Amino acid sequence: MRYLDNLFLSLPIYLRLVIIALVMALIAIFAIRRKQLTGGGTFAAVVIGTLIFYIGCVSALVQMLFFFFSAALISKIIKENKAARGIQKKGSRRDAVQVLANSLPSLVGLAVFYFSPLKSEGLVMFSASIAEAVSDTWSGEIGVLSKNDPVSIITGTRVPKGLSGGVSALGCIAALVASFIVGLLNIASYRASLFFLSVITVSGTLGSLLDSVLGATVQVHYRKKDGSLTEKEYTDGEKNERARGIPFVTNDTVNLLSGLFSSFFAFTLCCLF
Repeated sequence: MRYLDNLFLSLPIYLRLVIIALVMALIAIFAIRRKQLTGGGTFAAVVIGTLIFYIGCVSALVQMLFFFFSAALISKIIKENKAARGIQKKGSRRDAVQVLANSLPSLVGLAVFYFSPLKSEGLVMFSASIAEAVSDTWSGEIGVLSKNDPVSIITGTRVPKGLSGGVSALGCIAALVASFIVGLLNIASYRASLFFLSVITVSGTLGSLLDSVLGATVQVHYRKKDGSLTEKEYTDGEKNERARGIPFVTNDTVNLLSGLFSSFFAFTLCCLF
């Protein structure tokens, strides 16, 4: 993909902007038709995608599209996760806040790449944040296929499928594979070393696990009248009692923090080794 990056950069800026606009329009159409994103989510994705394409060129766009399309494909194939929607605050369509929470950490990496001399480190930060986002999505969607309910990453007790903080062996494997694939995309795009592959794989997987830790501890959960936990503050118009967590720490907050962790953890590893 380095060839495509160089070809893209060799074009006049107006042609680059036209190509970006066309690609983003196709993504928006796909997102709306497949009901992957809300209207606000589509707008946010187009803005973020434009920045990623312009700064990171084709290689960065491919990694972002891998996250977007793999999430769409897995959600379509795996139907069992629909049972978890009753627990989760938001449905299967990502809104603007969700898009920003998952994508802002990647922009941090591209900012380091664009504005500092740490080019390789910035690209690894970008890929690590993408790896965390893909890992979190894959682990959640594929993990519901486990025969048994997941266990709390903190207490080890069984928790309902879809509840933040629950982990399963299948979900953890899915997270590891997802991060590894993003790492492969990085080294294939930038002809990087296998060390960067390991950094991205480890950082993305650990970020996904941190997401579960935060989900089981500081993320706000409410208790419905039947005693079950939910991320929703209201059920059928009635306010649920807060059971645990910090009121303003939602799943979106957790996603943002986990992505930032993966990005800066990868940066730290690159600096240390």
